[in-house]
Amino acid sequence: MPTSEEAARAVRLLDQGLRSSRGVHRKMAESTLHGAKTLSTDRLQLLSEFVQNSDDAGAGQLRILLRSDDILVAHDGAGLRLADVLPLGMPWLSGKTADAEATGRFGIGLSTLRALTTVWEVHCHPFHVRFSGTNLEPTAPPELPDGISGPEWTVFRIPLAPGTLTAAQLFEWFEDWNDASLLFLRHLRGLEVTAGGHSTVLTLSWEDVTQRQLLIDGVEHDVNVQHARTSDAALWRVYTAQVAPHPDWERSHKALGPVVPVGVALPLERGTNGSVHAGLPVAPLDVAARFHTQFDPVASREGFAGSRLNTQLVPVIADLWAAGVRDVLERVDHTAWHLIPLPCPPGSAPANLLQDRRWAAASSWTATSRW
Repeated sequence: MPTSEEAARAVRLLDQGLRSSRGVHRKMAESTLHGAKTLSTDRLQLLSEFVQNSDDAGAGQLRILLRSDDILVAHDGAGLRLADVLPLGMPWLSGKTADAEATGRFGIGLSTLRALTTVWEVHCHPFHVRFSGTNLEPTAPPELPDGISGPEWTVFRIPLAPGTLTAAQLFEWFEDWNDASLLFLRHLRGLEVTAGGHSTVLTLSWEDVTQRQLLIDGVEHDVNVQHARTSDAALWRVYTAQVAPHPDWERSHKALGPVVPVGVALPLERGTNGSVHAGLPVAPLDVAARFHTQFDPVASREGFAGSRLNTQLVPVIADLWAAGVRDVLERVDHTAWHLIPLPCPPGSAPANLLQDRRWAAASSWTATSRW
């Protein structure tokens, strides 16, 4: 590991390289950063990006702390490397496009910070870096709270002007989140948000249940079955599998691995709506299920791209969904009819294309299934 002095020198060299870049390239980078401020309609989109990045880094815990003049975001995953520094600060530069398992792909996540500030810092020994526009420089390590001050923590510090973000606004934003939002993250098991002397914690407790042989995409697959219990005791039955990609499957701006993960989570209690995930929830669904696979999202992660791959993945997810619902009704709860979606009322429009395809798949399945 480099010393703090060596890390600081490396950061200065990176900054020198950026400053010496040709004018047109620098202007493009600066314009992209300015545009990132309006990339998402949600000015706190960066918090979702931090959750995603923490999971990609293998973190088990993420802590968000709003203070009077800044917000701290800390995770206990893999630490910062020199190769990570430029992608953190430069728009559309990603170190994850070749990593099929990582959720990140676009390289614009932290650029959305500009909705709150133009200056921010990252601290992970031996690196202590301050970003300002397209410039970066070494900075002094800050005084950190005990809970995130150890060497295992990577801490992002985002200075805030007075009135930029209140505790009430932060908690209001998190009202759209719940424990089930973490269902399809690979590593993250706990998210704590603290502001104004109050805290909220999202967490799941997991239990391995069994393994089933289920038909997905015309082939029998080993499917892991787990139970995930939320902090309010709600229980989800989660089905996950790995399927081989078709030769014509192609992800947008992202590597395709030898297997593609697919997952369906079914609530065993009534009164729960679902969503489509690409790691984190992306689009809501008016059905009692949550779905996850390597869908192509749009860059802002506020929806899904109209890509060919997304259309190709829908029947794969529908197969696992159908098999999971059948498994619950046969083996867990014969009265779990809340898991069967009702058809859309005549003349109504589904929330999005993916939901439309799922309604069609569900209708076909329920018409041919025998209980």
